Amino acid sequence: MSKFKKYFSDKAFYKMALAIIIPVIIQQMILNIAGLIDTFMINRFSQTAYTGVSTANRFMFIINFFWIGLTAGISVFVSQYFGAKNKKGILGTFQLGLILSIMFGILSSVIITTLGPVVIKMFLPTNDPEQLEAVTFGIQYIKIIGFGATIFLTSFMISTYFRSIGRAKVPLLAGVIGIIINMSLNMILIYGFLGFPAMGAIGAAWATVISKVAELIVLLIVAIFYSEENYASDILKDFLITKRLVKMYILKGGPIIINEVLWSVAMVLYAMFITSGVYEWVTAYGYSQNATDIFFVYYSGMATASGVILGQALGENSFEKAKDYLIKLRGIMMLTNVIIMVLIVGLSPVILLIFTPVNSMYWLAYKLILINVIFIAIYGYNAMSYYALRAGGDSVRTFLLDQLPTYLVGLPVVIILSAYRNFLGIDILTIFLASKSTDIVKLIVANHIMKKGTWLNNLTLEDNQLKVS
Repeated sequence: MSKFKKYFSDKAFYKMALAIIIPVIIQQMILNIAGLIDTFMINRFSQTAYTGVSTANRFMFIINFFWIGLTAGISVFVSQYFGAKNKKGILGTFQLGLILSIMFGILSSVIITTLGPVVIKMFLPTNDPEQLEAVTFGIQYIKIIGFGATIFLTSFMISTYFRSIGRAKVPLLAGVIGIIINMSLNMILIYGFLGFPAMGAIGAAWATVISKVAELIVLLIVAIFYSEENYASDILKDFLITKRLVKMYILKGGPIIINEVLWSVAMVLYAMFITSGVYEWVTAYGYSQNATDIFFVYYSGMATASGVILGQALGENSFEKAKDYLIKLRGIMMLTNVIIMVLIVGLSPVILLIFTPVNSMYWLAYKLILINVIFIAIYGYNAMSYYALRAGGDSVRTFLLDQLPTYLVGLPVVIILSAYRNFLGIDILTIFLASKSTDIVKLIVANHIMKKGTWLNNLTLEDNQLKVS
């Protein structure tokens, strides 16, 4: 028992950690479920509208991860400055975050509205009347979404800021209010209730934008009127962005941004080559992803919260505390891995019934889900290592850990197997299983890197960074 005590002791830690972890996970879960309902509602309105919107969202998937990279870099510094109780550092970092939100929000609007339609036409290039209609729906949808890009990114940035200072319940509250408004407006604008015309994809886009405006308003109200720290009022008093902060953000945040974009591109490529353009494989793979995404948001929430917790400890210059926290967070991950595995195996057959009746497609999707379950423990360990490295500003090794196995091992294997699938007599299950070689390589590399302790950095110090090996 003493061997496991280090993983599951210290009630004070769990009270602090769960106060951050649980709201983040709940928000991620609600967002995912809302996304499924969104998709279902558009599909019920029109199959062509669904095709157009889902195609538009392939492009938005990459844009979203670009935004995640931008905010993740800010989160690293806010977490550490909060741990160091350095108010000027927090304010300067947040000022930088808001400037980036406005700059890249405007740039994103231009990219989405100009390149988005081009990408949609690339995915739906035929002259079939239904696909031409789907293209029209997709372009209408993405242009409206592009209009709200600055709002989306600013809301995302402020939510990240609240999580980084340990107030994860605030973005949860804003997110829930936004989702309720989004779902209500979907009913009204997609189908045409309360005197509104049935707008389909256009209605879905406006519902999303308006809900994000509401979410941003809630975040601002809490920041201005319900924050004892007075960060919102102090942020306008002085310009606190230093050259060192900008330089550090570029050095530490730049690789994170590139990493998130490359990861999103890799996921699109994986899906393309795993399914190999075979209709049954594409459909079954989509069903399996929809069913497991509901559970995998746990890992996203857990990793995000872990980065905040570890970042605050590092900002305090408490490297031993950070190492102890990492051990305990891994303990939580070990325990919850078992629970998640049981839930996926038991509940995914029911979730799949939302998308398809019990047939060959259903069982193929379920087999893909079971392969995912086998590798969950490895996935969880890698995610924890990834966010520990990021929390300490070791973004270059984070980049190498995430991208080298993906682009030098996993993708080449999947591309070769996809190209020679008929010659080798293999199906999607074999290709999907082979794609998991990426996670195994990441596990080996992560274990090696974590032993070096390169993530134990205090980024708030003005002099050379303190390191413990």
